[in-house]
Amino acid sequence: MINMKCPICGKDLDLQNKQIGTSENGDPIFNEYAICHSCKKQWNLDKQRAKKIAAKKAAEEKAKAEAEARAAEEKAKAEAAARAAEEKAKAEAAARAAEEKAKAEAAARAAEEKAKAKAAARAAEEKRAARREAKARARKEAIARLAADKGISEEEAERILKERARARKAAAQKAATDATATDNSEEQKYGNIPAEEIRDKREKAVRKGYEDMLATDPDSKAAKKKKKEETETAKAKEDVKSRKMDDYDDAKSSDDEDDDEYEYVDEYPRFRPGRIILGIISLLAFGFCIYKGFVTGLSTSGADVTSAPGMNYVIVALCMLITALLYFIMNNRDTLFAFLIPMIVYIGSAVFAFLKHGDEFELLILAGASGVLAVISLILAIASRGGDDYDDEDDYDDPFEEEHDN
Repeated sequence: MINMKCPICGKDLDLQNKQIGTSENGDPIFNEYAICHSCKKQWNLDKQRAKKIAAKKAAEEKAKAEAEARAAEEKAKAEAAARAAEEKAKAEAAARAAEEKAKAEAAARAAEEKAKAKAAARAAEEKRAARREAKARARKEAIARLAADKGISEEEAERILKERARARKAAAQKAATDATATDNSEEQKYGNIPAEEIRDKREKAVRKGYEDMLATDPDSKAAKKKKKEETETAKAKEDVKSRKMDDYDDAKSSDDEDDDEYEYVDEYPRFRPGRIILGIISLLAFGFCIYKGFVTGLSTSGADVTSAPGMNYVIVALCMLITALLYFIMNNRDTLFAFLIPMIVYIGSAVFAFLKHGDEFELLILAGASGVLAVISLILAIASRGGDDYDDEDDYDDPFEEEHDN
């Protein structure tokens, strides 16, 4: 047995068991004490041991809790790192997918553009081939037509056409030389392509030379056409002159007539049938409202006359009569007010009927009908201000049409 020393005086302690109480069953409970007879001190060793055990247990629990907290923190960090890695992988995968998609779209666009370029090239080649075929066909037709007109062989006709082509080419070269010499502009673009003014002058000179050359042939269609045009022009001038003289005589003979006849325009205003229909509808509504007003009754016991049920119908009937008269009076006038003024009256009658309808369902129907008629009047007013359709197609004379006639 180990002798324990007193922490105060250093003498040996006496170990004794003392009862500190009883249990629930009445059994005594003993604790071991260390007693110093010199210092008259005693220490409860079991209590100290229990405190040490409790402290040790608390330390162990604290260490365990700290370990669990560290483990949970490490686990959370690991989970966060795993989530971050997963999100990063997903983002990289999405970026790769987007990049691959962009590459695929770029490749598809490149292929589509390449296909379009090939199609455009084929179309251009087909167009050139068609132009060459048309040119060859036109040349053959010109040769056959000239041979038939002159009564000569096709070889002779082809020789004549070649001579005319050489003559046109020589005339064009001469005209180009003259235009270049007289032109003060030194503008020159795209290599050997002359300026636009020079090209216009050359084209006019070539056309004039070609027309003069064709005019020298009395049997050519160009000469016949020119002669026919001159005859028609002279005839048209004579007709215009005779019409002017007839108009002058008619104006002098009708000086005493009313001036309003000359201001009359043989053209109906827009939406005239629509105005007539709206006027008839307004007249029908007027008759219905007058009938309902007299049937319902116009008398009232109060001082306010408008409180009578029948008087409300009469007021709406007057509005309908006003709109009908406005439509019939302004039926021949092409003005915006022919629609706007009846529209305002319709709106007033609709508001009045809606506010005064009470238990009268017919007044509510009349309010709705007036609103619809106001909307129709507004639509007709807007449509009446729209632009007219004009026929802008003009006959176009091809200046080079005569080249295909010969």
